[in-house]
Amino acid sequence: MEITIKRICSLIVVALIMGCQDALVKYPLDVPNSSTFYSNRGELEMAVNGIYNRLWWHIDTHHALLSLDNTADVGFLRDGSLQSLADGSVTSLTPAIEAIWSHFYSGIGRANDLLQNLDKARVAVDAETLFRVEAEARFLRAYFYHHLIQLFGDVPLLTQTPLIEEANVARSDKALVVDQIITDLQFAKDHLPLRWQGDDAGRITSGAASLLIARVALYNDRFELAVTACQEVMASGVYSLYPDYKNLFDYQGIRSEEVILDVPYQQGVKTHGYPRRVISRMAGGTSTAVPSQAMVDSYLAIDGLPIDESLLYDRSHPFLNRDPRLAASIIYPQSVFYGFVFETHPDSTMTWEVQNGLPLRRVGNQDVTNAFATFTGYLWRKYNSELDLPERRQASELNFILMRYAEVLLTYAEAKIEMNDIDASVLDAINTIRARAYGVALADTDNYPAVTTTDQTQLRTIIRTERKIELAAEGFRLYDIRRWKIADKLLNGPLIGRPVRGFETITDIPEIDENGNPIYDASSQPYRQVIQRVFRENNWLFPIPQEEINVNNNIVQNDGY
Repeated sequence: MEITIKRICSLIVVALIMGCQDALVKYPLDVPNSSTFYSNRGELEMAVNGIYNRLWWHIDTHHALLSLDNTADVGFLRDGSLQSLADGSVTSLTPAIEAIWSHFYSGIGRANDLLQNLDKARVAVDAETLFRVEAEARFLRAYFYHHLIQLFGDVPLLTQTPLIEEANVARSDKALVVDQIITDLQFAKDHLPLRWQGDDAGRITSGAASLLIARVALYNDRFELAVTACQEVMASGVYSLYPDYKNLFDYQGIRSEEVILDVPYQQGVKTHGYPRRVISRMAGGTSTAVPSQAMVDSYLAIDGLPIDESLLYDRSHPFLNRDPRLAASIIYPQSVFYGFVFETHPDSTMTWEVQNGLPLRRVGNQDVTNAFATFTGYLWRKYNSELDLPERRQASELNFILMRYAEVLLTYAEAKIEMNDIDASVLDAINTIRARAYGVALADTDNYPAVTTTDQTQLRTIIRTERKIELAAEGFRLYDIRRWKIADKLLNGPLIGRPVRGFETITDIPEIDENGNPIYDASSQPYRQVIQRVFRENNWLFPIPQEEINVNNNIVQNDGY
């Protein structure tokens, strides 16, 4: 049964999660009665943890936000409901649409129920704790609304749980929702600590609130606010880039100095099956979510130039002399993964098993012979830990990062570029990220391609390329190409994978456009044709779920649906 706003308003949706120990990684235990709940500190803790619980959904289902990158230009997801978001066939009845809407409004309902009932605890709970709980709840409500407005535009704005007869709420103007989001986040920033210690590690901090202000401000063209919020995080001294980009997304990078907010997992409590969905058939996976050829071709050469300009790029050996984040993020042909050479050439029905870095024996290659092996010929390496294989491929405890310091630097640079307020701090923000990718210091410009231009147009191309590369497979891409107004250009025509035969069959290097995106000819004949994508004029936003329209006569559908 779909969860409409009216149904949410009729339920008490605070979920109990275990109390003090491992507070963020326990299952809900019960649904309490709000008339007697919220009366002491323990109950407030359980209630706010029940709102955190909504963050697990980012990873746990095919409808989750992490999957949305694979409905954009950078990947492919073998899932009919989500692929309808990419091929133009999405409707108000598409299950993914109903799941996304219901999920976020259920989280908002949990937050509102807690916020409405805080007064019940004022006699028994100190003011500092009350402010902290309110701040966490308001952050999470803002976080959920942030995603709703990016996906649906104008949405019903609920800051308290209305009575059933009041639940037919109309959509509020997006700008008003943005104002409420920022108001909530300012409160959270002012009442949350810079750091948490002990069992509270991983909870929302003031830095997370500042970063979310910056993100929302950037997405809604409030550039000065975005810059100010980023500067607050940068000046706090709490965060910095983790030195190893690849390991940041493996177990070594859990709760590192770069992580601002993550989704935690723990064996025996809560795990996820993401590895099985992305690993190779040879490793026992299903290769369901995979990167596209366009993603691969977007990585720069080591001279900092796109592949259509760099003399270092060899189309017959396309993975040589490329930005190190390509190998860190994507498993491409002839990579070694889980003790096998990954190869997707149709003639490679056998591949090498590898031990201690040396070929051991030839074995059957399921990444070619299985009909449901990777459709593009590539795999995501990011969040794909070999430590999870084979036993934990369906029960991983690898955390997923929702916010990290690299986003602060990228947001700061983009906002300043859009304001045409370009100074050394803009170049330093971009170059700090590039230097980390190459494993060198910012000042070591001989060993990475530092950005030196101060031209606004050139820097706009650079920052858009940098976001695409740095944040690949982290759930940002669909939002970015919509707000940059380029989704119609990127989501029309075939999504392609690797060359059907060898890479030496590629005679023409694709042109890289002003937004850092490869342009292929109309036929793209040398490449695998994975899916035909269609972007219709109404696809700038998702449709409001039909269930919501049916029960709420004040809800107006988005144009074209």
